[in-house]
Amino acid sequence: MKTLLLVIGLSLTTPDHSPAYPSPQQSLTERREVLKSVVAITTRPVADLASVPATQEIEHDSEVDRSEVVTVVVMMQGCQPDAQGACRASADVVAFKPDGSIHSEVKAIDLATGRGTTTLKLTPSDVTGVYRVVATVRDLNARRFGKTERLFGVK
Repeated sequence: MKTLLLVIGLSLTTPDHSPAYPSPQQSLTERREVLKSVVAITTRPVADLASVPATQEIEHDSEVDRSEVVTVVVMMQGCQPDAQGACRASADVVAFKPDGSIHSEVKAIDLATGRGTTTLKLTPSDVTGVYRVVATVRDLNARRFGKTERLFGVK
């Protein structure tokens, strides 16, 4: 019994050198800015997209026709600027056919303004169904990346 009391007494007087963990109410992601990215499919003309501020999200078209000009828009928020204040971010986009095979792929889309676009070329011979677009976004200054994806129908 005396040994137990001695151990308890020592543990109460010993300084705590344990690492500081975030409280259960504060997660690790709340301690730093999160990279947020969105990919959208649109049939709006590229000139029309240029007039929309980069901070405004582009509306997603859930279904497109094979004869339409389709634009993939990748948007991101939270880019960490370098010493000169420039954002060094890019995205790789892969479009998958309904059977899971790759339809097309575009690498290094510039996201310095927070938004980048590429044209998805559909032909009359492309199959109809639900396509999937996956964008891998990289913030080179912060050394972080994220993935986002979107489904859309081709008729």
